[in-house]
Amino acid sequence: MRFDRLRPSARMAAAYAAVLSLTLPAQTSAAELFRLLTPSGASRHPAVLLVSGCSGFIAVNGVNLYEERAAELQAAGYVVVFVDYLGRRNLKNCSGQISRIQVGQDILEAAAWARARPDVDPARISAIGWSYGGGGVIAALTAMPPGAPAFAKAVMYYPDCRGAVPWSVTTVSAVVHLGAIDEVAPPALCDGITKGVPADRLRAITYPNARHAFDLRSLPERTQYQFGTIGYNAEAAQASWGRPPSLS
Repeated sequence: MRFDRLRPSARMAAAYAAVLSLTLPAQTSAAELFRLLTPSGASRHPAVLLVSGCSGFIAVNGVNLYEERAAELQAAGYVVVFVDYLGRRNLKNCSGQISRIQVGQDILEAAAWARARPDVDPARISAIGWSYGGGGVIAALTAMPPGAPAFAKAVMYYPDCRGAVPWSVTTVSAVVHLGAIDEVAPPALCDGITKGVPADRLRAITYPNARHAFDLRSLPERTQYQFGTIGYNAEAAQASWGRPPSLS
């Protein structure tokens, strides 16, 4: 199966369309390729590329996880780069309109853009992706050219792993957070990478009783839809996020 031809399943697209109320942030200005938050101080900072799920950087029941995470990272001294693969294409969701390899290319472009900034330490760039964005991070790792890595660390939350293959780059450390009872992006679909990438380069953590979107605190613990059950799990959310400075 060709990775660049994969499209989000109707199940995953329905998941995001049904549970998320759409409130898109303002469009990035023409003078700037990517929206970013910068910490105080004149020195070079580590940077984090944030990659959203299938519906973009939006609020869920009035709470925006991405903005919360970005604020925490900024306060911890990171330059935060929003990889808005939907907004730059004037899309509201990824359903059948963008492949994971395209998301991966956007991530690599954002990494190159960040590396060129005078306020970013090019050796300390990380990427964090959720769901479809997590699949995009995997695609970026797979497509990463030889030489100095585009980013040094990667974190994937309940990623869309359909068709994903192990990456060959050996200089990136990665963590994947999986929900044991995820019905939208089943963890078994990630076996190709979790069993194919050496343990010294990829750590896979599966949380018991955790569903898709387990870190979205504005969700109830269990919400049933046609596409499957999703829900918040406080223990998994707290354990998976940890301390932002650990990325540096």
